[in-house]
Amino acid sequence: MVNGVFGDPLLHLRLRHQSRSLLFDLGDPGRLSARLAHQVSDVFISHVHFDHIGGFLWLLRSRIGEYPPCRLYGPPGLAEHLQGLVRGILWDRVGKKAPRFEVGELHGERLVRWGIVAGEMRAMRLPERPAPGGLLREELGFRVHATTLDHGTPVLAFSLEPDRQVTVRQERLDAHGWPPGPWLGALKHHVLAGEGEARVRLPDGTTRTAAQLAEMLLMTRPGERLVYATDLADTPENRRRLVALAQGARVLFCEAPFLEAEAEQARRTGHLTARACGEIAAAAGVERLVPFHFSRRHITDTRRLHDEIRLAFPRGTEDDGGSG
Repeated sequence: MVNGVFGDPLLHLRLRHQSRSLLFDLGDPGRLSARLAHQVSDVFISHVHFDHIGGFLWLLRSRIGEYPPCRLYGPPGLAEHLQGLVRGILWDRVGKKAPRFEVGELHGERLVRWGIVAGEMRAMRLPERPAPGGLLREELGFRVHATTLDHGTPVLAFSLEPDRQVTVRQERLDAHGWPPGPWLGALKHHVLAGEGEARVRLPDGTTRTAAQLAEMLLMTRPGERLVYATDLADTPENRRRLVALAQGARVLFCEAPFLEAEAEQARRTGHLTARACGEIAAAAGVERLVPFHFSRRHITDTRRLHDEIRLAFPRGTEDDGGSG
């Protein structure tokens, strides 16, 4: 979490050997560089309240140049809100360097798609795609599913599902004297694609097959799912949907703004209590829970929030939001 447990929601995931990043929500991006924005390929937005989308202007400004379209996914109405932000700026000097975006809105099991180009008055409708089971994105190595929750407005929770996790055995890499570099990304790509006979050029100029190098250098294990959920009312339907999405996940990032004593405030604003957060994690059987999006009324002492979470989910709870 880029902004810890009290700041605007923004989760940054780095695909290290692809020079590429994924973002979940677009809160305050002040800790992120423009260079990173150049490498963001996909953004998954829960909903368009300001603290979840205010960072779009940072992304918009940083993508002026010759970059491929950035993909954004969210609930119905996302494209209209983004187009409104883009139209609020005069784009008379960017020419062919105008920022470009592809926006996908989840409508049931359909992905309604729009193209947005800075300087164009209207978003362009793109062909729809099926979204079975809330499938937003599928590519070599991972998939992202979403489910729709209620916050007084539709909100998406997301599940990132790697096919397999391929990691480098550093001690074996060191033993061969090969420095890391883009060749490792190419090797992982061939392994995930099942292209064992593909040849990979090593730093010393020699080549070997991906299958040979995988046996020498790589460790493969089943993918571990990550689920991200924030801004949802504590209703039976929301619980059912989120538990189904997060079932057996390795990590659940879940909001926990309020104490049980503040349950009425949580109900009026459409949020969870810390106890509800822990109960959802326990019901889903997740391995680790990372609570976040705490109400700032608890900024001087988060212990009570964590204590209430642990009453329902005593294992694998992270005490702070860390940094991304």
